[in-house]
Amino acid sequence: MNQGILYRYSHDSESEEAQLVVPTHERDKILKERHDSPNAAHCGSDGIYQRIAKRYFWIGMRKFITNYGKNCLDCARFKASNQKPAGLLQTPVQAQRFETIAIDLFGPLPESKNKKKWIFIVEDVATKWV
Repeated sequence: MNQGILYRYSHDSESEEAQLVVPTHERDKILKERHDSPNAAHCGSDGIYQRIAKRYFWIGMRKFITNYGKNCLDCARFKASNQKPAGLLQTPVQAQRFETIAIDLFGPLPESKNKKKWIFIVEDVATKWV
């Protein structure tokens, strides 16, 4: 206890600093600062717990943080399991011949009798003509 404020030292904590023992009426305020503020991230219950547990402690902290995260609309909306899969790649269909072409340069190859060592390939995407 320091000036009427209770601190906790724990060998289980990752930090060697003392953890402030938080009274019941201050818990929501701390959680809002660490979870809802613009420079905080909605990084899930475990991430928020790790960030808060470095400096603060109260009995039932993990359960309190988990319940808070479950009731957060932003966390529920943007949770990875709620996102649609990207889907298959859609190949565009060409309307007419030679609208789109693919170009490739192949080489260097061993030099031919005519001093050539590169192959330049042009392909029409719609018809596959080379």
